[in-house]
Amino acid sequence: MKHLIIIIILNLSFYFSQEISGIVSDKLTGARLSGVNIVIIDTDKGVSTNSNGEYSLDINGFTASQIVQFKHIGYDEQLVRIDSLGISSNIFLQPRVLQFEAIETAGIKRKPAIEKDLPQTVSIIQSDAFSLRAYVDAGDLLATDQSVQIEESLSGRKTVSIRGGNADDVLVLYNGFRLNRPYDNVFDLSLIDMQNIEQVEIVKGGHSVLYGSDAFSGVVNIVPKNTKDKNLKVSQQFGSYDSGFWNANGQLKIKNSFLSINQKRGSYKRIFQDSQIESPRLISSLSHSAFDMTNRLKNRLMNGNLEWNLTQDKQVFDNTRDFNKINSTNRFSGMRYDGILWFFGEVEFAVGHHALTELQDLNNERGYIYRSLDHNSNKIDIRKYINLNKVEWMFGAQAEESNLDFWDDQNLNNIQQVGLKGANIKRNHAGFATVLKLHSKGDELGQWLTDLDVSYRFDMLKDRSDSLVNRKDLVDFSEISSLVKFGNNDWSNNIFKISTIASKRAPGLTMAYWVTTGNNIKFPSLQQQISQITFLNPDQRPLKPERMKSLEIGINILSEPKTMENVDQMEFQASIFRNDYINKMRSTFLLGMPIAYFENISIATMSGFEAKAKAKTYKGKFTGEIGLSNYNISDMAAFPFKSAFKLTINTTSKWDMITIGARWFQEGEQTGLILVPDKGYNEIELPAFSNYDLHLTIDLNFSFLKGQLSYSGRNLKKNNISLDGLLLRDTRKYLTLSLEL
Repeated sequence: MKHLIIIIILNLSFYFSQEISGIVSDKLTGARLSGVNIVIIDTDKGVSTNSNGEYSLDINGFTASQIVQFKHIGYDEQLVRIDSLGISSNIFLQPRVLQFEAIETAGIKRKPAIEKDLPQTVSIIQSDAFSLRAYVDAGDLLATDQSVQIEESLSGRKTVSIRGGNADDVLVLYNGFRLNRPYDNVFDLSLIDMQNIEQVEIVKGGHSVLYGSDAFSGVVNIVPKNTKDKNLKVSQQFGSYDSGFWNANGQLKIKNSFLSINQKRGSYKRIFQDSQIESPRLISSLSHSAFDMTNRLKNRLMNGNLEWNLTQDKQVFDNTRDFNKINSTNRFSGMRYDGILWFFGEVEFAVGHHALTELQDLNNERGYIYRSLDHNSNKIDIRKYINLNKVEWMFGAQAEESNLDFWDDQNLNNIQQVGLKGANIKRNHAGFATVLKLHSKGDELGQWLTDLDVSYRFDMLKDRSDSLVNRKDLVDFSEISSLVKFGNNDWSNNIFKISTIASKRAPGLTMAYWVTTGNNIKFPSLQQQISQITFLNPDQRPLKPERMKSLEIGINILSEPKTMENVDQMEFQASIFRNDYINKMRSTFLLGMPIAYFENISIATMSGFEAKAKAKTYKGKFTGEIGLSNYNISDMAAFPFKSAFKLTINTTSKWDMITIGARWFQEGEQTGLILVPDKGYNEIELPAFSNYDLHLTIDLNFSFLKGQLSYSGRNLKKNNISLDGLLLRDTRKYLTLSLEL
């Protein structure tokens, strides 16, 4: 009878109390945890804990027997019945081996893909850290990291470089989908709609077994927002030289499906040095369209998320001075499933199709280049996960089939007209990977926990070509050794990686040390193969795969000091590394044209030191961060136009409706090779420089809508550094108005 009365009272409480409030804390240290995702299972109802670890969950319409999930990247998940929460609403989570920036992971909707092949240096930039800084695009956002360099090419594209690597060394993911163009393995960051980003995850280092050669220097994973609600966001941006973009983002939930539609259009313009606004300029017009749909499935066969993505990017680059034009269309369609699949258990698989068409009509006083590209690619990625208490085992397989038709017609003065004019190339690439993660036992306060990762990958790549056409229209291709076996490659490689991390938690303090070592290989892309410097050396051999061995040692300290008034959180992260390269691919740029040519150099090395310190104060109202990277590079020309030194200082302050962000940075000199057709190689050195950015945002709140008015100033300190008449680090200012219904 007593038990019956208790049950009746509990059930009645659910009718009168429609909300449960509590606190989520670390089981070992008692520290309150922010960013814990709290979801009612098999529904879209959920919240996250605030900076003090507090939550309030609306249970209106739910039964006492329904299950609530508490999930955090650095902790074991916990499942609790609603009626149990009614008795005790405070939750204590069991910590796992430390994941970097574990306490600052609010907004994560699923286990990040990057987490499956760690440890190594990781940076996580959350929406609350950049949504109020009025960044123009994802490139401006990533530039705030001391290990990242953003390159703005003459074609108007913004690409990312990590630790001195080239743009094609970085894998860019959108919610796990690969965005890199199959032709050259490059993605333009200016296409990403900043309004639809939840967080950005940056993996630094090229020893990734999970992603292989596509991630030769790092990975950038862009996680979109998933509000599970109805909303509509629109924005209009006005900028220097008549630049500007408009954005629209709509989200809609229908039963167990979530829809998101994004549209971005506009143009990015630059002028030549000493020119007026009316004078010839560079114009990069773009259109980005994306459709995302997530279906929550729960039946006898499938219990997980099925995601669909359709993306189309159109870009037109126009150099009105030299009459150069590039017209490109890039389409991607993909499907991804993550969850339980029948008797296979926990799996993840994705399929995708990539299609690229591009026309390059390039002219200058030395002649012209006309390129026509048509590239199609099909991809599949399958992963199986096995969890055995303290052991995690992942098996993965990837396959890609691509086909490239190209025509490359050139007529340049004082250049021997040799090399390929046209061809059809087929590439088949298969990779197999496994990652074994061993976790130590122990849950006592102050006890060291260890994590050992052992990874292996095997790749096979085969190229086949036909319909070869030589620029000299020679029948005998044997005159040019680099063309004898062009597009007929059979490559294979083994990749190993071993990592270990040790972490310890104490009240208000978490420490971690890690060591990771491994190797990687970068197969020449199809774009690199058709862009060899055969006109300078007809006896040049075909490009070889670039190989790398690496070693990294790092430390991460995260503290919540109780003795320091108004200091909420402090973090310090540092690492040292060394990369040794064999057959390093060096790029040379053609003066006045957005064209690069490639060749192998035998040996190159890079070693360096990176450090970052961060503090949050006054309940998150002020955030300060300082970052430093310093590299020793054997041959600067092998890492073209990359800085060996970078210092960044970022601050954000928020008072009521006003947010002010500032960034000061300094970069070292940069060196690259420029090819002058009638003079040969010319080494260009850009001097060291410093500059600063300023961002100001005002929140707008109306009865039925809210929004922001933002100002963004980049490179506000003027400089006169130019290349071929173009200011490289020009001052740019933007004004953006965004509204949300």
